Amino acid sequence: MEGLRNLPLSPTAMAALIDYSPASVVSMALSQQADVSMTLFAFDEGDGISTEYYLGDTLYLVIEGQMPLQQDGRSSLLAAGDCVCVPAKTKHAIGGAGRFKLLQITLHAQS
Repeated sequence: MEGLRNLPLSPTAMAALIDYSPASVVSMALSQQADVSMTLFAFDEGDGISTEYYLGDTLYLVIEGQMPLQQDGRSSLLAAGDCVCVPAKTKHAIGGAGRFKLLQITLHAQS
C-alpha cells in the first residue's frame, strides 16, 4: 500500500489503533501526502491543542469520547461519530476536557 500506513488489513475498530498515554497527546500518521494528511490522535484527560490554524481545510471525526472545539468565539462539544469541517486559515482549538480520540484529515493548500 502506497500512501497509507499503520492501518490493519482486516476489519478493526479505528479507536483500537491508538492508545492513550497519561498526560499526553498521542498521534499516529496514517498518510502524509503532498495534498492530504490523515492522523489519528488520542488526547488524555485535560490535554488539548491550543489555538492554531491550517492552510487547508480540515475534517475532524471523533471516534471515541467527546471533543471540545473552540472556533470563531463559540464552543462546541462533539461526541463519538460526530464530525466537523474547519475551513482553511480558521483559528481553532480542541480538547482540554476528558479523554477522546479523533481522526484528522487535512487537505493541503496547493501553491
